[in-house]
Amino acid sequence: MSETFRSWLPTRSDDQLREYVAHHLDYRTEAVEAALAELLRRGQPLSGEELSRIRSGLERRHAAMKVHLNHRYGRILGPSPATRRTRIRLVTTSLLAVGLGSAAAIYLTALPKAANPLGYEPEDTKKYLRDLELYGGKVNVLATEFMRWLDGLWHGRSLAFTVAWLTIIAALVFWFFSTRLAAELDPTPRDNQGGDGNDA
Repeated sequence: MSETFRSWLPTRSDDQLREYVAHHLDYRTEAVEAALAELLRRGQPLSGEELSRIRSGLERRHAAMKVHLNHRYGRILGPSPATRRTRIRLVTTSLLAVGLGSAAAIYLTALPKAANPLGYEPEDTKKYLRDLELYGGKVNVLATEFMRWLDGLWHGRSLAFTVAWLTIIAALVFWFFSTRLAAELDPTPRDNQGGDGNDA
């Protein structure tokens, strides 16, 4: 992410860069670090005292955020990294088992669609489609076909596939966000390097 800031901060004026530094707690750490690096590159480095004040402010903010995350989500995911990993795997597996099991049950018990007593579907006739296009244009035809397709997802064996896909998506979304949240709660070497002043 820091590389993104480094790519567009050179287009900013000195005053704009100083704004990042002066109000460093209002901006992301990566943006402040990139602004400091750009000022240094332009030959306008900050004094050691200013750098120390900025870095200690950013560190305090980071520590407060970690305390907040630990307090809010630590109780849900667990107190230790091992417990968090176990709970995330357990919930993901449970989601997949329940969802895919339900999809299999729906698929096996679904009755085939009853045949239309007319022997054909009126919505499939050329006259019906021509009337739709006459009154609403091509958009009306496309919207009607989309609504029929969407409605079909919630009946019979199609419902089983819909439930299976929704289950997989839900499990992936839960796993993606919970693993990243767990990583935020865990101390990493990168966190410890954040305030040593070597990256700017």
